[in-house]
Amino acid sequence: MYLSEIGWHLYALLFIVCLVLPALILWALVYFKPLWLRQSLWLFSFCSLCFLLLSLKFSNNTLLMTENSLELKAGLYQTKIDDIHSAQSKVSVVFCDELGEFKPVVAVNAINLPNYKVGWYRLANQQTAFVMLIGDIDKVTVVSTKNAIALISGDINRDNAGAGMQAKAFR
Repeated sequence: MYLSEIGWHLYALLFIVCLVLPALILWALVYFKPLWLRQSLWLFSFCSLCFLLLSLKFSNNTLLMTENSLELKAGLYQTKIDDIHSAQSKVSVVFCDELGEFKPVVAVNAINLPNYKVGWYRLANQQTAFVMLIGDIDKVTVVSTKNAIALISGDINRDNAGAGMQAKAFR
């Protein structure tokens, strides 16, 4: 399973915010002031470009593992977790319905859509964690270090097997 399997909800929201709403507003503006047609066309072209760039940005989700760190980039959010191989670190793979204390409860600074939960969340145990749950998933990798917690879609050890020490996956 790859993290580029983003549900339609995110793209529908982007389409409505970046294209439909500006089109309705610009239509009303041109209807009442026809002299603004040229500016409206330029503005709508800009909104279309924003939609394309945001779509590309949200679909570029990466996981980069180095010797002792894990770098996560998802949409507009990113984080780097150091010391993943220390004695205090723990990496485990659990089923989605067995997350327990690691279940994301409240989106603190995040996008919370069906099949696209990315950003900073408050967990059931009241800690803040970086969550990167993209697509229809059954397993979640929980990375817990002394300083940070991350939840990632799928089993990162199995999904990145054979990809070398530096794996750039989920594109």
